[in-house]
Amino acid sequence: MAFKRPTGKSFEELLIERGLLTKEKLQDFLTKITKEKKSLEQLLLESGFSEEKIAAVKAEYLGYEFVDLSSYPQPPIDLLKHIKPAYAKNYKVIPVKYEDEVLTIAMVEPRDFMALDEVIRLYRDSKFRIKDSKVVMTTSRQLFSAIEKFYALPKDEVGMGNILSQLAETYKPEIEVAEVAREDATENSAPIVMLANKIVEEAFQKRTSDIHLEPAIDHLRIRYRIDGNLTEVMRVPKYAQDALITRFKIMADLRIDERRAPQDGRVDFTKYNPGVEIDLRVSTVPTPFGEDIVMRILDKSTNVLTIDMLGFNDHCMNLYKEAIQSPYGIILHVGPTGSGKSTALFAALKTLDTPDVKIVTAEDPVETTLGGQIIQSSINPPAGYTFAKAIRAFMRHDPDIILIGEIRDLETAKTAVEAALTGHMVFSTLHTNDAVGTVTRLVEMGIEPYLIADSLILVCAQRLARKICTKCKESYEATQEEEELSKGNIKAGTILYRGKGCEACDGTGEKGRTGIYEMLLVTNEFRKLLIKGAGTDELRKIAIQTGMMTLRQEAIDKALKGIINFKQVIENTLAEEI
Repeated sequence: MAFKRPTGKSFEELLIERGLLTKEKLQDFLTKITKEKKSLEQLLLESGFSEEKIAAVKAEYLGYEFVDLSSYPQPPIDLLKHIKPAYAKNYKVIPVKYEDEVLTIAMVEPRDFMALDEVIRLYRDSKFRIKDSKVVMTTSRQLFSAIEKFYALPKDEVGMGNILSQLAETYKPEIEVAEVAREDATENSAPIVMLANKIVEEAFQKRTSDIHLEPAIDHLRIRYRIDGNLTEVMRVPKYAQDALITRFKIMADLRIDERRAPQDGRVDFTKYNPGVEIDLRVSTVPTPFGEDIVMRILDKSTNVLTIDMLGFNDHCMNLYKEAIQSPYGIILHVGPTGSGKSTALFAALKTLDTPDVKIVTAEDPVETTLGGQIIQSSINPPAGYTFAKAIRAFMRHDPDIILIGEIRDLETAKTAVEAALTGHMVFSTLHTNDAVGTVTRLVEMGIEPYLIADSLILVCAQRLARKICTKCKESYEATQEEEELSKGNIKAGTILYRGKGCEACDGTGEKGRTGIYEMLLVTNEFRKLLIKGAGTDELRKIAIQTGMMTLRQEAIDKALKGIINFKQVIENTLAEEI
């Protein structure tokens, strides 16, 4: 990656050398940094220094070229079409030049390597040959103005064809800026209270799962996670940041005088809007620019999904329904955070919830009220009430079915196995990538293979994939490039499906999510190999021979049926899983 060699001087030394600060003024700022818990850049901006001058010095300090995008030439349309305006604004990045197989990218934060790698990957997946990349620095204001200018559709070029038309269709107005006067920037003022309520209400209307309030150097960014994707929806002026964050902390009953340590709380939002029946699980984390807040939306009015709504194919559905009717044993749902494990477990419990069965749960914490005859409890590790202790307590309460939110350690795993072997049905989750890997993970944790073989019934590995919008779905033939990306799992010429983008899906071509599943039913053949100490590869082979459909196979099946697009197959599964 091409960049200039840094000067070797500190940012503060360069500020003095370039005449922006004196040594005395710098000392004043350093005192304020300690006292006000703000960064030097933030204090400089609040003192009236221009964003351009600060960014130019910062670029010199980091070893990047600073460019003025206001006078930068229009990049080719072919270069722009791979990055949507909303994406460019969200990650503060835009490609501005491609010459001699070198891609030049303008960024506000050049050290955001995840965003940089993603942009380079997008272009390498297209027709562009990227031999090297060059990052240049700019400011937020210039970058947003450049996006406005570069993606605008000139009036005299309305008939230029599909590329410009597509850019015009995907272009969205600039992200909303919250209108709060400086004198109203207090946590209990009517404008701040209304803004806080508006952020939550609009998030709920847009089917948002999480609201992110992210302090930046010159503003507070508001992002919504919708169907797994984060989208920036609003910017709040920096002077109103603390007031808004404090407002949410008051709603969550958190300490407003504590800004240096993480906090967790909960908001019953119905108190603030009786028409919106939701709770918010609130988490705060200190950052150099202020407290970062994430609020998980818990919809109290939504019923728990049924098993039929999870997206199981017929093969997985039959395996799962048979497994959960077992009189005793362990069923595990595994996968990364946000893959729908808890949702699937709750669906199973609701199916099994009948008047003649006692079901108890230990969760961290209880977020969804299941109702019926199900008894739910939240663990409290500081008080000594852990998952393992919950299982032991439950076994004295004559349950038929026990749900443990997560198996995190050897003690919990051993206690769960003990409960299963003494006649209880145990449901739980584990953070592993696939079904067979879960079995070897339990062995590595210290559980004897014969105990796993005797207690484990089924492992369900899962992912959540975005569904194709049904309003704008179209078919097409897979390309040679797609065959190569799929490592040959999907051949060129295969009929696949995608969304063109429409009003119903906000131009994304995707709406809603479905599960991708890998069901490992522990058969007699699998048990014998496990007890003998077989490795992961041998266990996987026998699992597939006895009916296990891998995550990649299940994803391809959903792609061929037009439920998800090719991109979701690649993003959520590995070729080796076939």
